[in-house]
Amino acid sequence: MTRTIGTRRLQRSVAGLIALPVAVVLASGCSSAKPGGGGSSMAPASGGASTATSKAVTVDVKNFSFNPQQLTVMPGTKVTWKFEDSALHTVTANDNSFRSPSLHNGATFSYTFSTAGTYSYLCSIHQYMTGTITVR
Repeated sequence: MTRTIGTRRLQRSVAGLIALPVAVVLASGCSSAKPGGGGSSMAPASGGASTATSKAVTVDVKNFSFNPQQLTVMPGTKVTWKFEDSALHTVTANDNSFRSPSLHNGATFSYTFSTAGTYSYLCSIHQYMTGTITVR
């Protein structure tokens, strides 16, 4: 059996399907965090730093910089670097505890920080690009 839906009823149904996801996003409390940054799990701190309260956070690699450049996380947090730049970049720990290959726009690299400490890192291609992850 085939049912025909009137044009006006179909328009209302489509509008409802579009409005629902928008309402969910608005009700969930949008934040100014970058996409993939864990939404409200990142609280801005002074000096371009962030403190993460969730177990997964994102660092954007864009415009030849890491954002946030300084990040404080809890042990067990998975940090994902999201590459959004025209040039190849790496994420390389100064102590070599983690190292990504050269990655391009659209790629990601993740590392889970399990031990408390301070982890300085850089892009081995553009060594002026630096960042720090503090685990406490």
